[in-house]
Amino acid sequence: MDPFEHASIPTLVYLALSEDPAWGGALALIIGATFPDLDAFTREHRSYLHSLLVAIPVFAPAYISGNHYALLFSLGWLSHLFLDFFTGVIPPVYPLSRQGWGVTITARGGPSGTGFEVHLLERYPDPRHDYELNISGSTALALLTLIALVIRLH
Repeated sequence: MDPFEHASIPTLVYLALSEDPAWGGALALIIGATFPDLDAFTREHRSYLHSLLVAIPVFAPAYISGNHYALLFSLGWLSHLFLDFFTGVIPPVYPLSRQGWGVTITARGGPSGTGFEVHLLERYPDPRHDYELNISGSTALALLTLIALVIRLH
């Protein structure tokens, strides 16, 4: 997923479920949702910042303290990991293990039959030598999210 998708999906959920959404809360959520991809600029993408061993210790104090912005930031971070679980693999206990897990879901339809296939992926995250970002497919989603933000927070 690209940063626009990672930012848009939890922001739309926040706008739909929050009784009183605010710009600051949306911004904290967006920053948290895109934060884990900073490891793409290191030797290995989907490493430290995609590990639950790092994300959970950030989430727990935010939850316990009740700090609204810290909680939204950490929820954004966890949403990133959740979404990446369905678009590849995440290494949940990195750096203890590089082993990654993910799920693919395929829907088929046609003359030969219809149905769903669910596959559990188990492999190491792909090392990145170059980082390329293609955002053309998610631009429409980002624009719709921006419109929803303006309308809901006006």
